[in-house]
This record gives sequence, C-alpha cells and structure tokens, in this order.
Amino acid sequence: MKFVTLVVIASSEHEDKIKLVAKEYGADGATIVQARGSSSGNKKSFFSLTFDGNQTVILYVLEERLSKKVLKAINNEILNKGTNCVAFTMPISHIIGLDREVLKKFEDTIKNEDDL
Repeated sequence: MKFVTLVVIASSEHEDKIKLVAKEYGADGATIVQARGSSSGNKKSFFSLTFDGNQTVILYVLEERLSKKVLKAINNEILNKGTNCVAFTMPISHIIGLDREVLKKFEDTIKNEDDL
C-alpha cells in the first residue's frame, strides 16, 4: 500500500470548501497550517503597506488511489466554482504512527474497489 501527501494551498476564504470536498471523497483528517502568500506581481496597498493575503495549507496523508479521487474532486471545484487554489501530491517513502483503524479503513476501501 502506497501513501502520498496531498497538499492544497488556498486562500483562507476557500479552506472550508476544500475540506468539505475532500471529506466528501474520503479524506477525513487533515493538518491545517496558516501561511502568508508572497508574489512579485501586483500587490494591494493599504496605507503604503503591502498585503498578499492569508493562505491556508491543508495537508492530507492518503492512500495513493484515494488521493487521486480527492485531487480530481478538488480540480472540479477549481474549474466549476472558481475556487482559487493549488493542489498536488508528493510520495511518502516511509511512514510510522498511523492508527490501525485508519490502516484497516484504507485496506477495506482498496479491497472493495478491487471487488468491483
């Protein structure tokens, strides 16, 4: 069983939408990190202070097949609803500390899909 990290970087205003879509497609838990964006393009100014906006980084550890479903659902959200974000996966070569119930859920999901 292969695991990946699904990383979604979105404006804070879209955080709840992204989490809802991901949960709907099987990604339950995530780690949320608040961040600031930085760009060399046009910056908004308020009393001579620049503001690039607050960003949210949402990290999921998912089984590889599940990550593809969630990534596709997030892509549909981007294309159809104009949700502004970037999402990508990164392979995980070693992992420890996963809950046995989480592993069992992944195994059951894979088995059910293989039976179809």
